[in-house]
This record gives sequence, structure tokens and C-alpha cells, in this order.
Amino acid sequence: MKRLRATILCLLFPLVAAGNCRAGEPVVVPAAEFQALLSAYALVKTRYVEAPDDKKLLEGAIAGMLASLDPHSGFLDKDELDAVRKDEAGDYTGIGISVDFAAADMVVTAVTADSPAYLAGIEPGDTIASIDGAMISGMRLPDIARRMRGVPGSALDIGYRRGGSGAVRIARLHRAALLAQTVTTRAMPNGVAWIQVSAFEGRTAQDLVAALKTLDASGAPRGIVLDVRNDPGGLVSAAVGVAGAFLPPGTPLFSARGRDTAADSAAAAAAEATVTVDPRFYRRPDEPDVLADLPPWARTVPLAVLVNGASASAAELLAGALQDHRRATVLGSRTFGKGSIQSIFPLTGDSAVKITVARYFTPNGHEIQARGITPDVIVAPDPARNDALGLALREEDLSQYLAAILPAPDDTPPATRAGVESTRMFGTRDDKALAAAVSLLGPGQASRADSVLGALTPSLKQLGAALKRW
Repeated sequence: MKRLRATILCLLFPLVAAGNCRAGEPVVVPAAEFQALLSAYALVKTRYVEAPDDKKLLEGAIAGMLASLDPHSGFLDKDELDAVRKDEAGDYTGIGISVDFAAADMVVTAVTADSPAYLAGIEPGDTIASIDGAMISGMRLPDIARRMRGVPGSALDIGYRRGGSGAVRIARLHRAALLAQTVTTRAMPNGVAWIQVSAFEGRTAQDLVAALKTLDASGAPRGIVLDVRNDPGGLVSAAVGVAGAFLPPGTPLFSARGRDTAADSAAAAAAEATVTVDPRFYRRPDEPDVLADLPPWARTVPLAVLVNGASASAAELLAGALQDHRRATVLGSRTFGKGSIQSIFPLTGDSAVKITVARYFTPNGHEIQARGITPDVIVAPDPARNDALGLALREEDLSQYLAAILPAPDDTPPATRAGVESTRMFGTRDDKALAAAVSLLGPGQASRADSVLGALTPSLKQLGAALKRW
């Protein structure tokens, strides 16, 4: 049991325990292939037109090896490793904007109060046109991220268009150390609270509990809409903490299944582990239990969860657990389909490898990888809206994605594709999914999907009823 627990910790808390995670069997090195690698290295060292850098050569070889795996495994250099560590801590260096990519535009969706961007007058709805004079049109996301990074106090020039149109304005900003805000709360009609979780980072569970306490100060809400649309995931431990705010202690959340290379049944059982609402899965050592003083109504308040095609990874894990335990009605469109867990293993002081080590499955055994979560109530984006720019990218669209390993259930509905949704639309009059969730939880409505389905079109009602299975 101790060895199994250590394995689970390696999966969920890679930066804490990865240095102690070791394979339980010897690795057989293919002699011919390694000889070819060494021969290629020697040729580059002796014949290349310029003297190559050894570190770059070897890091490139490692990166190439990992690139042959699935799209979520890869080599992390110093900057990328630092970024992962900061995400885990919940802080970052930047200018204080959240962005959404709609067509070729980099659209500002939120601006952190008192941040450099806020003080410079950048507003939600503005589009970023250039960074330090370089136009972002056609620029790859890693290149944009690299240009945005920097140390606190360093300057950068941001070119932006007010409201997405007109002349480009230039703002000289200085990067600052900021605290990520991943949880926001807004009051909705009929005593319903709308809580958005934009990502799962180091402080997300703590910030969620703080939001619930703020709601408690003015009386328990009639219901909560937990919105994880466009949430790309993040730390599994943070998602466990968020799920634990709404589910009782000890509740199974998902099972993690790694590779089973053993012949005996005991070792095979150790290749699968179940994660529950338990402090060891969401709390860091020497930190208080963030769920210890939840408002008493948090685990019984009527709950609806909003998802879409950009809800991925930890967001899918959360939605699947709440759906399987019938704790919440899930509304929206089918999720992204990333049902795998990555662990980070340091190589040197300033580099590491990120490797997919397990797949995860919902409490009822549903496979998320390449399939996603199907909502109880389908509320698809309106294809007529300008924000619905083509079909959303899904896990199975990625190169070398991991295919599902379990056969699809007989009652699995046909796969449908929803359009891309812009965060700018959330909370507006056109937000059909949010309106449906508020109607579901409002006065005179039972906490079941049938209530809101009755207010929708007959064809949607029939489709929703067919999908309420899992």
C-alpha cells in the first residue's frame, strides 16, 4: 500500500515527488539505435559547418524523442519549467490580461485590477496587434508566449485596437509579479450564483472556498452555476480540491490507470489507483486543509456545471465526477477529450521532461480520453454568431493523440462538433447555456435536467433525455 500511495503522489504532485519516482524494472537499451544516435552526434560535432553547442544538441535530441510520443509529452527548458512551477504556486509575471484567440485576433477577455494593463487603459474587448513592434498575425502561440515573458520591471510595448477596430494604440508597460485570479463570482437572477473557474492552479481551490464564504455572508444561494467553459485544465490536485467543495469526504473522483507491465495480479492492481475527496490528494504538506471550514450548504446546494469543447483535462475530470455522482446537471457541449495525466521528471537543475503516465476514468468507469464528457443537457453554441468561428479543435485532432482503449458504450450518442466559443459572449444576453442553467436552478424549478428541457425546443428535449444516461 505504501508503494501504491507513492505512485499516486508521483502522478498528482509531480513537482513535489517526481525526483523520487523510479521505474520498478530495469530498462533495456536498444544497442543498435543508441549507436546510431551516437554516430549522428559525432557527425554533427565533426562535420557541421559551425561548432555546435553540446547542450543544444542533446536537449534537441531529448525533445525529438519526446515529440515522438503523444502531444502532451515534451521537453521543458528552464523558462518552461519555471512557468510550470509558477502556475503551481498560482503566481506569474506579466501585464495582467487574459486573452482568447478568435480567428486571427488575440482578444483581451479580462484585465486584472491595478495591473500594468489596467493602469495603461487596456480593456476587455480590445485586440492585441503587436508585441514590441512585431505583429502577432500569423505568429505561433509559443512565440507569443516567449515575447510576453520577462522579469518583473522589464518593459514591453503592446500594440492594441480599442474594441477590436480602429488605429493601433501603443502602450509601454512594465511587467509585474501578479497573483493569478482563476475564480470569479457574479450574482444572477433568482438567487443563483455564477462561479467561473478559468483554470486549475495552485490557489484555485482556496479561492473557490473564499468565494463560497463570501456568498455565505449574505445567505446561502438558491443554486450555483459552476462554469468551466474554455477552462484548459491545469493541476489535478486543484480540481480535486474544487470537487471536494461540493462532494462529501471519501467520494471517489476518478481512477488513474498507468501502464501494466507486470504479470502478477498484485502488481497489475497497483497500476490502477482511485483518487477520492481526501486531503492527501489536494493539500500540500504543512498547509491547512482548505475544505475544513466550508459553509454547511456547499455540499448540498443545487448545482449546474457548464462545459464546452474547450473544457479540457482537469475541467473534464471535475465535470465527470459531479455528473456520475448525480451531484450536478452538466449543460453545454461535448468537452475536449483530454483524459490523460502528465508527470514532470527533472533532468537537471534547469530542465525536465513531461511524460504522460496515466489515463483517467470517471467514477462510473467512463473513458474521457478522445471522447470527452457528454452533457446531460446539450446547449450548443449558435453557429450564426460571429464568435462561432468554425469547429472547435478536439483531442482527436491533435497529432499522435492517444486513442481510447475501451469500447464505446452501446448507448453512446453520435459525436457532434460544436463551434468555437469566445469568452466575450459568456454572461451576455446571447449566453444560452448560462440562461438554461439559471432557469434550471431558479424558483419553481426542480434540480433536474427535465425542468430546463421543458422550456427548450421539443427536438432538444428529446435529445437531452436520450443523453441523460451515465
